Amino acid sequence: MKKDITVLFIMLVMLFVVILFLPASIPIHFNWRGEADIVVHKYVLLLGVIIPYSVYWQFFREKRE
Repeated sequence: MKKDITVLFIMLVMLFVVILFLPASIPIHFNWRGEADIVVHKYVLLLGVIIPYSVYWQFFREKRE
């Protein structure tokens, strides 16, 4: 359990460091003309940690029997 929390914390810290270098608004969806139609604040990207952490949780963590 301690290792799982450490992995999550490391992922969050790494993403936070990357986010510091991004502009305040990030387009996340584009229409068929190539225009951004959904723009979010850069800290919304922290929610993206859920996907790689869930892959870690499913396949790479030690399973107890």
